[in-house]
Amino acid sequence: MSELGQRLKESREEKGMSLDDLQKSTKIQRRYLAAIEEGRFDALPGKFYARAFVKSYSEAVGLNPDEIFEQYQSELPNPSREVKELPSRAERTATTKRRPVATHRSKFAKIMPTLMAVVFLVVIGSAVWLLLQENGSDGAAEGEEPPANENTLIEVSPTIDEEPEEEPEEELESAQDEEPVEDEEPVEENEPEAEEEQVLVQGETRGNNTFFALSDTEQFEVDISFSGRSYVGIKNTKGKSFYGQEANDGDELNYDFTGEEEIEFNFGDSRFVTLIINGEEFEFPQDPNKTVHQKVTISFEPTS
Repeated sequence: MSELGQRLKESREEKGMSLDDLQKSTKIQRRYLAAIEEGRFDALPGKFYARAFVKSYSEAVGLNPDEIFEQYQSELPNPSREVKELPSRAERTATTKRRPVATHRSKFAKIMPTLMAVVFLVVIGSAVWLLLQENGSDGAAEGEEPPANENTLIEVSPTIDEEPEEEPEEELESAQDEEPVEDEEPVEENEPEAEEEQVLVQGETRGNNTFFALSDTEQFEVDISFSGRSYVGIKNTKGKSFYGQEANDGDELNYDFTGEEEIEFNFGDSRFVTLIINGEEFEFPQDPNKTVHQKVTISFEPTS
């Protein structure tokens, strides 16, 4: 356990909080909180989340995040280096598409059902043949007579063979009627994956602009409704504008930003704005009654 993780854990225990309590308070999943306490920042969805997660953790247990960052700066990963070295989503997608997918089964696995069927038929046939041989040898032993001279005429009275048991015939018929087992593809049962809630972590605030990181979800869908007049500006990191004008009471905007890496929302009057992200209402970081004009920048890292 790192010194930073030990400090955070001690503060949490002094507060009488469990990891589950801390998860409800910070909206950060329990496994990420445990990884922070153990100093395993590589277990986070991205190293650039480390500072945001530690900040939320510190505030929840009553610590000053700035003091924590200054005291344990050497333990925290450098997010700026990772952002520079991280390939673009297009490159990661292209790399993923080039990976070969193993779809061929081995030849032995394909012929295994057929071999089992053949072995089964051979075993049944051998058992039936042995039973018939035993019945024939018993009949010969019962009708055997002492050897006679060459000139002696032997009259052999016809004998009625005992009826063979029905059980071998039934086994033979069932073996003959049985069709070879076809090579069927095994049905793979996929264990249901546990559903995980999306994580929206607040980062730093610059003036009236607050930064967030959205993760643990495969979609980034936004619904915006208005209860009054407000200017709205929506654009991505490349400067593409999706909306840039005033919205009135009763207006609604709907967008799917799943393919975007970062979206900036600019609300002229946040008092009249309701922002929904993937079905969950977004709570503005600054008091709308004090800071009317608010910007919200959300970086999206979809679940891989």
